[in-house]
Amino acid sequence: MAGLQDPTEADTAAAAAVPGSSLSVHLLTVEPGDAIWELFGHNALMVSDAATGYARAFHYGLFDVYSEGFYFEFLKGRMMYGTAAVPPDRLIAAYRAQNRRVWAQELDLEPPQKAEMLRLLQTAVLPENMRYRYEYYLNNCSTKLRDVLDTALDGQLRQATDGAPTGTNWREQTRRLTAADVLGYVGIDLLLGPKGDEPTNRWQEMWIPLKLRDTVGALWVNRSDGSRVRLVGSEELWVTSDRRHEAAAAPSVVLLFLLCGMLAGLLLLLVARAASRGVFLARVGLGLFSGLWGIFCLVAGSVLIAVHWTDHEFMYWNQNVLLFSPLGAGVVYGLGRVSVRGRTSVWGRRFALAALGLAGIALVLNLIPALASGNRELIVLTVPIHLAVCWIMLRVYPMDRALLYGHGGGPGNTRYGV
Repeated sequence: MAGLQDPTEADTAAAAAVPGSSLSVHLLTVEPGDAIWELFGHNALMVSDAATGYARAFHYGLFDVYSEGFYFEFLKGRMMYGTAAVPPDRLIAAYRAQNRRVWAQELDLEPPQKAEMLRLLQTAVLPENMRYRYEYYLNNCSTKLRDVLDTALDGQLRQATDGAPTGTNWREQTRRLTAADVLGYVGIDLLLGPKGDEPTNRWQEMWIPLKLRDTVGALWVNRSDGSRVRLVGSEELWVTSDRRHEAAAAPSVVLLFLLCGMLAGLLLLLVARAASRGVFLARVGLGLFSGLWGIFCLVAGSVLIAVHWTDHEFMYWNQNVLLFSPLGAGVVYGLGRVSVRGRTSVWGRRFALAALGLAGIALVLNLIPALASGNRELIVLTVPIHLAVCWIMLRVYPMDRALLYGHGGGPGNTRYGV
């Protein structure tokens, strides 16, 4: 009969009229890379339209170290990142060139949810919106995608994951992911304060792209018709790699750090004894150590104090300032004077004892569960070195008596020197 349409064609036309019905959404997850900023992985949301051929991968990982004021803002804890919408093929090719795996999870969203997600992402990459305040744990490339997903799902993602702690914390996850980079591991661990030891739940752990992938992959969501489905309809590995997979847990390195600290302290004592017998190279070595150790303590301690005037809240109240305190300047003076003159001074001994005392306080605090910070590795590394410095100042080298008494040498003409 004229004017009637085939039922199948009518259903197809009706479906096409629903906003988002021709869209597909994939969560792309990239494994960790080699550079320090790549150790945590990356991710993007890819939206494609079968009706128009449109396809873009939206991600929140743009930064430019050459931009004006980048390093100054970084020091202040106010680093700005940017969003981008790029052709998926170009993004995937870049990670294939880096030998990094890329997983793609197709999200089983309802058409209105897909349309809403595309609207949120396209709004985010507008020139007036594309820059955002980056925070390592709280507002990064992965949490931004998490929040977009949660908004499109009407809060179901947060409702399902923002609950009891999982038994780990920010520091443990950071250690796990930086274990392959020794300098990165030690540096971040040194700078991370007690806030990094606060327990985290599944919602918070999605600051890590692979945690977001795993959480989304296990999530069931409610649909508008009352049914309940898995959020991920399918998952594929789009880019393979021969790179080792990320570690499942943070390494235990307390014994290793203790051994390194003890060896460093023993070596320092041996060098100091050789220097006390007049061995020239040993005196040079002792002076070099005093400079490096003391300056490092001075700089690190000053930084850990200065961060309280920045927005690096995860570095506040860092107990490592007790291990690497600005008293390092006094250690430089004390050991440097010993390597040149062969005798210690009153103030050199005082600085060494004060530095050891602060390290002892850090050790005591670590033994009290309510006050402990996750810096046990650095404690067992540095305490033996502080002990060696004190032993050198108090037992290996004699006191310079000219600083205790006047040049007349009598106790009635006492004057303390420096």
